[in-house]
This record gives sequence, structure tokens and C-alpha cells, in this order.
Amino acid sequence: MKKYNIILLFCALATFFLISCNQENIGTLYSDGGTPQVAFSATTLNTSMIPADSNKIKVAIYRTSTVGTLPSVKIKLYTTTAGYSTGVFSLVDTIISFPAGSNVAYASIKYNSIGGLSATKVYSMGLAIKDKTLDSPSKMDTIAITASRKLTFVDYGTGTFTSTFFADTWAQPVKKAQEGEVYQLIDCYVTGFPLMFAVADDGTVSFATQQTGYVDATYGMVSFAQNTAYTSTKVGKTVKMIGKFTVTAGSFGTFQETMVLP
Repeated sequence: MKKYNIILLFCALATFFLISCNQENIGTLYSDGGTPQVAFSATTLNTSMIPADSNKIKVAIYRTSTVGTLPSVKIKLYTTTAGYSTGVFSLVDTIISFPAGSNVAYASIKYNSIGGLSATKVYSMGLAIKDKTLDSPSKMDTIAITASRKLTFVDYGTGTFTSTFFADTWAQPVKKAQEGEVYQLIDCYVTGFPLMFAVADDGTVSFATQQTGYVDATYGMVSFAQNTAYTSTKVGKTVKMIGKFTVTAGSFGTFQETMVLP
């Protein structure tokens, strides 16, 4: 598969970075005419979860004045990912308060343990300001949040990858996360697109839908998605990933991809 020389613009499993403003000294957003108004600084937030965060995601909310306190801004957390497991994330408080002299307050979204979160999953959720009478002129009263674990990958060696979909076998460099049994197959199908999977204690293998980097001339980008009707496994050093190769128009079918680890 290394024969496909495609110029790529980005990595399919790019690490998410915080894009919203985080500065304490941001100036007032609008002239509010004496009526308090609040808003998020953006409509989207992409963030990586790390142990130092103490099992919380903090989301900044701004107001248009620093005069006095604003004690009861009601917020709501909702989920947007299909198959989302309820109870994984919840709000520390459903009401936030702005102290006198500050135009920023933080909503805190908590989770039980970073070790209990999937190493490969991207979690999607949303946060909303419930009281619409507090809306600023920007109307940015909701924010879509995507969060994923930040992992530290180190070189693990070179194994052998066999693709039934592409009918090819090649030497495959591997990286492994220091945080657990999660692997990256570097430039697996196409340069710039790693294939990532996680191994559970019972040897079952899971992986998120991810772009392969291979672009079909007719149907566009091809992705690899786990077929949960079958069990993907790791036995010894042999990893069998059973998944569908898909495009926006549909699927090419189910195939087994095999990685023999170093």
C-alpha cells in the first residue's frame, strides 16, 4: 500500500487542541446598557484531556461587565454523539456565578477517571446557557465540545501488516501509548494517516472510524470502521481488526486487517 503517493493535507486522527480564548484579562465584549449579558467566546471547543486536569473540562463563559456580581447563570450539558454513554460526563454545578471585578466564569464538566475513558474515542457534547434573557448580541449561548484523551506515544518497533482490502503486506512501524495498550500504526495505508487501535484486558480490540488517507477516484476518501458484528482480537502478537472500508456513498464490505506486532 506504500505505493500510493498522495499529497495529504492533514492527519486523520489529529490531536485536538484548545481553540477558545482562555485569558483572564479579556476586555468587555459589548456595551450592555447596564443589563448583564453573557456568551461563550466561540461556538466550538476542541480539547485534550490530561491527568493534570483533575478529571474536569473547564469552559469559559464571559459577561459584558465586571461591575458587581452575577450570581445565577443557569447552564445545561447535553450530548450529541450517537451511542454516547450517559453519565460519563456531568456538570459540577448547573449554576455559575461571576464574582465582582471579573468578566469570566467557568463551567466545569467532570468525569470519574481519565483512565476509564476510551483512549481512541472522541467524546462530543454541548453546553448551553439556559436563560436567553442574558444573551449577548452575538447569540453565542451554546458551544459544541469535542474532547479526547491526550496520549504519549513512543516507538515500539516494526512489525508486519497484511491488508486483505488492498491485497498487500508490508513492514509496519508501530508506536505504543505510555498510558496503556493503545497502538499507532504510523503511515499505515498512506503517509500522514496512522491507524490507531486499543486492546482491552480480555484481548478484544477496538478502534474508532478513521480515514485511511486513500482517496478513491470515484467515491473520495476511504475510511476504516469497526464492524461490531464481529470480534476483533489480539492473541499473542497478532492483532486481527475486522472492519468495513467506507466512503460517504456506502461501504465496500467487511475485511480483516492483520497486524503482527514487534
